[in-house]
Amino acid sequence: MFKIPLKGLIARLLTITVLSLYIISCSKEEIIIVPGKSDYNDLTGFTFKKSDNPTLTEDCVPHIAGTTFYITVSEGANLTSLKPSITASPKATVHLNGALVPATPGSYDFTNTAKVIVTSESGKTKEYKLLVQNGRRNLDQMVYSFMTKYSIPGISFAISKGEQIVYKSGLGFAITEEQVRTKPNHLFRLASVSKQFTTICIMKLMEQGKLSVEDRVFGNGGILAQEFPLVSERAATVTVRHLLEHTSGWTSNPDPMFTSSFKGQTLDQRIAYVLNSTQGVPGVSYSYFNMGFGILGRVIEKLSGKKYEVFLKEVLAQAGVTDVHVGGDRLQKRANEVVYYSQDGTNGYGNEMEVIAAAGGVIASTEEMLKLLFHIDGKTSVPDIILPATRTLMLTPSAAYNRYALGWRMNHTYYPGSWYHGGNLAGTATMWVMGPDYNAVILCNSRSYISGFDDETYGLMRDILSVATATW
Repeated sequence: MFKIPLKGLIARLLTITVLSLYIISCSKEEIIIVPGKSDYNDLTGFTFKKSDNPTLTEDCVPHIAGTTFYITVSEGANLTSLKPSITASPKATVHLNGALVPATPGSYDFTNTAKVIVTSESGKTKEYKLLVQNGRRNLDQMVYSFMTKYSIPGISFAISKGEQIVYKSGLGFAITEEQVRTKPNHLFRLASVSKQFTTICIMKLMEQGKLSVEDRVFGNGGILAQEFPLVSERAATVTVRHLLEHTSGWTSNPDPMFTSSFKGQTLDQRIAYVLNSTQGVPGVSYSYFNMGFGILGRVIEKLSGKKYEVFLKEVLAQAGVTDVHVGGDRLQKRANEVVYYSQDGTNGYGNEMEVIAAAGGVIASTEEMLKLLFHIDGKTSVPDIILPATRTLMLTPSAAYNRYALGWRMNHTYYPGSWYHGGNLAGTATMWVMGPDYNAVILCNSRSYISGFDDETYGLMRDILSVATATW
């Protein structure tokens, strides 16, 4: 019998194994990594230098978030023809939108999100996204940092001075899966900023003579007496003012508007629960109560004879504001609405928007929100849609708590002489300020549960207003 020496057998087996691995690798069309060569494939620098780009007023460096580069260039810069200065790992090659970048890069079109592929000497690749846009770097940079720290895909923000928008910007992605860039006309869920829209509707009903803020809501002669005939003695003394000021005596423990155990219940069922829950004496103390604004939504529907959204649109139309709605679920997303991205296992689409409409279900854009503020700010160049006496009533602090008026917060040290409100739901964080000289809006399509997020949202708004004051 012929015998193969042991060493020869081992050598043949190794050869067969190597050939098999090579064949398998090639059959999958995988990149063959060349051993002994550098694996480094980092994009180490990407800058638009003023010296290379005559339309720039300064050198423009990126804010880097992992493999995403956010770059704001001068407002007058031509995005269709910008020359970048690019550095990458030694011996790596760079492709920009599929084209190999030469040692001395030329000009490229950055109107849309650019894709950069860095390939190491050994063949490993890494992909980067470049989001370039016109704007003011000192403002956008603060928002980029906030977005990165709290994992917010997209933010729209805008500022007005007097009754004119002086800056508006959309940063990041409105829809990450499709890489749809955020724009100032994108609709966002407003969460508790919806409450100010409800307040304005109540003020209009008052001007129409259909209610007074001192009217009782329940009990004999109450606005909703027929709908809810069985109420306690205390509940029968709750007024429209109490609900607007969060001094109804009810507390959010639980809050039927946003507690999961109430999911599937109608607004009327949730109101009925409230009327049978523990209640303090109305008008004595402040306790933020979302359901109070749910009840106000029911008041609006009763006295107007229309659905909340229909009456809201009629009121806003007087200010030329037409792109504000009650939101829906993912399937009901409007064409210019963002997608809401949850964090920490929450569900950005878990809220029943029709039910929470008056307390947290409105969707709007920064542009439309500032336009509305111009019509309620008491200034003279743009006509208001509410009377001066109505505005004074709406913005006068509660006797029980001097930091809350009728649906508006006030007397914050960050925003002297201003009225403001914030809001958040899973997948949403919002804030706006109506000030004596400047207004501003911030809308996010996600919210973080990291400690300090809410405080830093307030701080971001403060810083934006500070820059605006120094700029315009």
